[in-house]
Amino acid sequence: MFSGCGVDRTEEAASGEVLSQAEAALDGGSVELESNVLKGTVRFTNQNPEILAFLATDPWNGDAGTVTAVSTAPTGFGASTSAIVPVSPSEYRFEMLVGAGAAGGQGVTYNVGASRGTYSFPSLAGVTVPPVSGQPAPTEVTVQGCMGVVQFAFGTDATCQTPVAVRDVYIPFLPLHGSGPYRGFIAGGTARANPLSYWVNTPTGWVNQTVPMEYSVSCDQIVRKCIPVTPPEQVEPGRLTGAFEIHGEPVHGSMRVLFNGPTSGNKVLHGPWYSASDPSSWWTVPNLAVGTYSVGGIVELRSGRNYTYFNARTLDPAVILAGQSTSLTKQVEGMTRHAFDMHPAYFYGAVQLEDPFVPRHPGTWSSLQALFFDADLDSNADGVPDTGLQGRGTYLAAGTPNSSSLTAFPGVFDATRGALTSTYEQVLPGPYDLPYLWTQAALNLKFWSEPVGIGPFTTRPGLYDPARFRYGSLSLRPSAAEDSSALLGPEQRFRIDHAYCFNEVQLQYAANGGRFFNPRAEVSGVFSGTDWRDQPVAYAVNGTFHGTPAVWNMPNPASYAQPEGQISLTLPQGSYTLKPGVSMVSDSGAVNDASFASLGVTLGCGQRLKLVPPLAVSISSADGCAASGTAPVSGQVKSRPAEVDRIWYRLNGGPEVTLCTNCGFDPTFSFNVPLQACGNSIQVHAFSEGMSEPATALAQLVWDDPSNGPSCAGTTCVNRPPVARCRSVTVPADGACSGCGSVDDGSYDPDTGDSLNCVQTPACPYPRGSHKATLTCTDSAGLSSTCEGTVTVRDETPPVIGCADVPVLECSAGGATASFTPSATDNCGAVSSTCVPASGGRFPLGTTATTCIATDSAGLRSSCTFPVTVRDTQPPVLSCPEPLILASTMPEGALVTPGVAVASDTCAPPQVSGPVAGVYPIGVTPVTYTATDVGGNQVTCVSTVQVTDPTLVDPPHVTLCNLPRYTRETHLKACGWATPLPDTAPVHRAYFRVDGGAPIHVTPDLSGGFVLTWLDLTEGTHVVELTATDTRGAFSQKRMTVTVDLTPPVLTVLSPLEGESLASTVVAVTSSVQDVSPTRVRTQWLEMSLVENGSGTVTHTVDLFNRGFAPLLVSATDEAGNTTQRVMQVFIEPAPPTPLLSSRAGGIPPAPR
Repeated sequence: MFSGCGVDRTEEAASGEVLSQAEAALDGGSVELESNVLKGTVRFTNQNPEILAFLATDPWNGDAGTVTAVSTAPTGFGASTSAIVPVSPSEYRFEMLVGAGAAGGQGVTYNVGASRGTYSFPSLAGVTVPPVSGQPAPTEVTVQGCMGVVQFAFGTDATCQTPVAVRDVYIPFLPLHGSGPYRGFIAGGTARANPLSYWVNTPTGWVNQTVPMEYSVSCDQIVRKCIPVTPPEQVEPGRLTGAFEIHGEPVHGSMRVLFNGPTSGNKVLHGPWYSASDPSSWWTVPNLAVGTYSVGGIVELRSGRNYTYFNARTLDPAVILAGQSTSLTKQVEGMTRHAFDMHPAYFYGAVQLEDPFVPRHPGTWSSLQALFFDADLDSNADGVPDTGLQGRGTYLAAGTPNSSSLTAFPGVFDATRGALTSTYEQVLPGPYDLPYLWTQAALNLKFWSEPVGIGPFTTRPGLYDPARFRYGSLSLRPSAAEDSSALLGPEQRFRIDHAYCFNEVQLQYAANGGRFFNPRAEVSGVFSGTDWRDQPVAYAVNGTFHGTPAVWNMPNPASYAQPEGQISLTLPQGSYTLKPGVSMVSDSGAVNDASFASLGVTLGCGQRLKLVPPLAVSISSADGCAASGTAPVSGQVKSRPAEVDRIWYRLNGGPEVTLCTNCGFDPTFSFNVPLQACGNSIQVHAFSEGMSEPATALAQLVWDDPSNGPSCAGTTCVNRPPVARCRSVTVPADGACSGCGSVDDGSYDPDTGDSLNCVQTPACPYPRGSHKATLTCTDSAGLSSTCEGTVTVRDETPPVIGCADVPVLECSAGGATASFTPSATDNCGAVSSTCVPASGGRFPLGTTATTCIATDSAGLRSSCTFPVTVRDTQPPVLSCPEPLILASTMPEGALVTPGVAVASDTCAPPQVSGPVAGVYPIGVTPVTYTATDVGGNQVTCVSTVQVTDPTLVDPPHVTLCNLPRYTRETHLKACGWATPLPDTAPVHRAYFRVDGGAPIHVTPDLSGGFVLTWLDLTEGTHVVELTATDTRGAFSQKRMTVTVDLTPPVLTVLSPLEGESLASTVVAVTSSVQDVSPTRVRTQWLEMSLVENGSGTVTHTVDLFNRGFAPLLVSATDEAGNTTQRVMQVFIEPAPPTPLLSSRAGGIPPAPR
């Protein structure tokens, strides 16, 4: 229960009666935490020794226990503690302070729950804790339960005798422990069916696998499950690649691509941007296991207070294929778009956080002076906050279902003006440049009055001023979706302003048993109506504030606990519920968290309130300017369950004026007060029996008589000039390449009843480009103000493109060359077009989708797609092999491998089918060959396989014309006759062969069977064969040998030698000859000898007749007619002198030689 108690007041230095009254409004009042001790035992009733061993050895058996108590009568109270005292691995003790006095002597009834590690015990209902006055002793309870165990093992087969290492084992609703086997502890009697997932290692990385799993566990039972792990098929990994660029924004900080699938992780990228127009610059994630992936991206933009953190959490799934590179793109309206190639949209607007009490009372303190921004912590001055935007500081949060953007704003609270006034721009990139429904979820304000570093907030008593300690957070968001949401495409903008007038509230705590630290108040509330600016607004607020004694991130926080403390918080205009809570410390030193019944309060603008439970005074009249010298004041005192004994007010510190006595439950009040010129302070007090001092609310009103013009310094309560508010707008160009847009961004007149007229110069339309425009706003009193904005007319109309029909083309050499030219026009001038594949290129057989893209000067593109069809309508050319003739090798015929047909086609090599190898019978078998081209055109030809039988009698008669045994001719006529014997089968085929080669088929004439052909022979000896077969398979052959000799004989004269001197004209000439055929050797045309084997030696004796030099001619001619001659000279010496005749007895001796 809440009751009043007095506390000492430490005044801030101030002067003036109004200030002292204002400070007094913050003093006194407390939440009295009337509590009692709830203690007990939490235990397992298990008897299974193996489960008890698990409890003793598993890592969850540490101090991992929590006990909670949630009130059921009355509601709104709660407590929890994790400060347990283990008794054994299966039992622990607890103690905590819980609210006990809210229902008078009857106490508070709770449901008590407990957990051990990840196991939750059945809750214990109907536990009543009386107040100390009714039961000095603690309330003792026992919470118990019996659990079962599910154990998962992974192995190579269904026995799991050979384990397989896995990681990240997960099954919903069953936390697992250990590193294999994996154990889950669960209440006995539980049955579930959920998928079990795990990761298994492969040569290409870790791969995720999922199996269905069912289990049913009773008390003290261990259920063992074996999961056979089948290694996934090993395939070559793939790659993921793409662009990354936020157009119009410089790179600041880092980028990351996140992927989750068979392989999970992220790739950190650094600037500059990865442009879609330059594939060589794209990022690539290599070595990804094949499968489907969810992909996201993170990028940091801008710097300082404008730092923006963007996270695209989930894009369209990406499918990774083996050995291939997958680009992160999709087709949108026939065009390829990259996921992270984005032209962002923007939220923008003004931020106005006011506390008008501060400038009216210099030296007073506002929580707005303790606003904390993460962006202010930048130790290396790189513009990126040391801790990013992680929820510690003040920021604006916007998002779609799959993306989020966080940013802050510059500025500090100006105490002389009583306001923090700023502007912001929030970058909203849209993956694939698609429109998204963006919602600005909240303006999140963070309050921290103490020094701070990159670590967590840290303080303790003695390090802070209790009067100015502030720690808390508020989240403020417009109530209407249309005020905070917009469907935005690339580069579109939507304005969201944040304007709030704040009040200060002080709530003091006192414990009547035990001590506490870190008191808190959870806040929730709304406002809908006209705010202090006379503007209609509606918003919702929630948050949490903490007070003193404050102990954050310090060892042994319970040692700083005190029986008294306070919370100072700030809230904007509205109606709120405050739920108190503290960390309690019992006399035994046990620490637990406790929460107590809620308070309600309604606040105006710039008010200072003290809440003295059970009363809370709210003045509904907003602070600000009074409409006349007499002002109505109204409000309510929320009091239940207490009755209000008296309500009174004081004007400007004057005497008390009673409004009511015995006022009842939750009374309302209203009264009129005469106002003095300028500032007026109105305090409303409420009191009930038992309170040490009244609850109070303070409001401020200014009366500035308009008849004598503005006369109150620092106020604007007489007619004020309008507020001209401009923005820069971007509008699309029309068909004439011009546009019209207003720079008015919600200009208004602050005075109720004034009309407003705004004129923009120069007037529209504007040509394409950016143009300055001045907005002049004039109210009905003739006061005016101006502002300037920029109207940007942008070409947003894509060019118009038309594709021509391309006639069907005939295929040649695999394709055809196609030429085409698209037509393209644009509303703003020049346009270029490109086609893929390009005109003039080669197109393959079939239909190719060809896309032409027109791009205008603004980079807008349109495309059209048309088919280019290449067909093959011409049949292939097929040449059958020569008929195949061979002798039978078995009674059934012969094993034959038919010849191969040769085919060609103008488009592509055709496929040829023909007879298969096998046993062919004796006789003639027709064989058919078919050629089919890529266009489906076919052509056939027929050849034959003839198997002959040498055992058959009466074969055809064959005569072969005489062929020269030796010849110099290489083109030789061959002829003969092939005729059947009488009364036998006709000749089926006749053919020549050379050296047993391919048959040269001839057709016998009908008159006498004559056959003729010409043979092309090479030099050397050849066997020419003529074969004739009849239809039975009987055959006969004739052969002749022909030697083609193109080489003349080799002739050498052995004697006499060239130039040799001879005594006689009669000379013996010896010659050597070498040749392949018989050769005739002639000497001096007179003597001739035949060398039969072509090589040998010949000697001829010839008379040269003349003395002196005499020619000698030797020739050799072979049988083919090749001749070699040798011509040489020899010298015949002169004849000796003739001797004189003399007698026999003597004479003249012969002359010497």
